[in-house]
Amino acid sequence: MRFFLHTHPQLMAIPMRLQSFASAQKWEGGVSMVQGASRGIGLEFVKQMLEKNGKGHVIATCRNPTKATALLELKNQFAERLNVLPLDVTVESTIEESARSITERYGSLNLLINASGILSIPSVLQPETTLSKVQKSSMMLAYEVNAVGPILVIKISLFVVLLTAYVASSESWRTAWH
Repeated sequence: MRFFLHTHPQLMAIPMRLQSFASAQKWEGGVSMVQGASRGIGLEFVKQMLEKNGKGHVIATCRNPTKATALLELKNQFAERLNVLPLDVTVESTIEESARSITERYGSLNLLINASGILSIPSVLQPETTLSKVQKSSMMLAYEVNAVGPILVIKISLFVVLLTAYVASSESWRTAWH
């Protein structure tokens, strides 16, 4: 099994490839997840994956899917291939619930793209240009969303992939991880 980590200030992607095993359902074109898909670069990744390739399933996650109008428009256009799930990187239980849902429906992921990030939230977080205006609470929120959240998504998604590989190897009477 190989894992590649690509780090960009607003993007982390990990292709996840598992050795083939008997119990895994094969999804033609693979299963990709874009975390932080409601707008910006995350939404564009979802759009490009769906429009440029007629195969494969895309899981798009964001804090509040009901308010992600552009993402919901894509869901209407690609109903069979796009699954939209709620995931807030600051709430670990939503990450775990998304992982459970993905495991139940697809088994595992082939690609994870972490594209969430914040610079400003009206009345909560503003990009500061003056050191005297920097507030600890704003910096901690930005750190939690931009740094900690993607790592938690990777941790839980990687656990799902490894658990899937281990269960499959146990079912095929092998005793080692794949």
